[in-house]
Amino acid sequence: AKKQSGKTFFLSNLLYQLKQAGCMDRIFCLSDTFDSNKKMLENLDIRPEDILSPNDPDAIDKIVAEIDKERDDLLEYREKVKRWKSFNKKLDINNLEYITADLLEFYDPVTRQFEPPKHWLNGRKPVVGLLCDDIQSTPLIGSKKFKNLCIKCRHIGSFENGEPPLGVSIFIAVQNYTAQGNEGIPKAIRSNMNCCAIWKSGNMKEIDLLTTELSGVLPKEEILEAYNY
Repeated sequence: AKKQSGKTFFLSNLLYQLKQAGCMDRIFCLSDTFDSNKKMLENLDIRPEDILSPNDPDAIDKIVAEIDKERDDLLEYREKVKRWKSFNKKLDINNLEYITADLLEFYDPVTRQFEPPKHWLNGRKPVVGLLCDDIQSTPLIGSKKFKNLCIKCRHIGSFENGEPPLGVSIFIAVQNYTAQGNEGIPKAIRSNMNCCAIWKSGNMKEIDLLTTELSGVLPKEEILEAYNY
């Protein structure tokens, strides 16, 4: 969609509804215009450290590292819960001789009580999203790292035991569906998208390409019927 057509507004509302439904927990944002859209995006509760510039060559690595850390924190919490359950069964506040140094991790000096381990989602897997806004014409959109992330997004934050990975859902707002260089969405990304929202366009070649690429999911006629509705 062209500029000022409501792309950011649409995605911010979609992400907010997902958060309200309990289907989105942590959102990363790749944008250099976040501050100018702050009022629109403030209800998403995006952490300041999770807002990165699409011109940062390490942005994708930082996001992947944070998702891996979410997985590691969850695994650590699960191990602590196991130790806590074992410890809590035999806890006798009047006889603490059996308590070893490593079990003191459960002791809270503020409350002077033994406390169970804590996790910011109480042990639930976090649902992670990535909002990419105004990334057109930046080095990011055509970079190998970004394309690999879009292709392998559901495998990010994988577990060694074969448990389903955390993954990351990616939401991209751009002005052009396709164009030369960094002015549109690379084919590697377009071929892996699950959902597409498109506004009215005067570029019929672009519409024809879009309907052709999506025709493996829906017949071109149905897509055009929806587009012209």
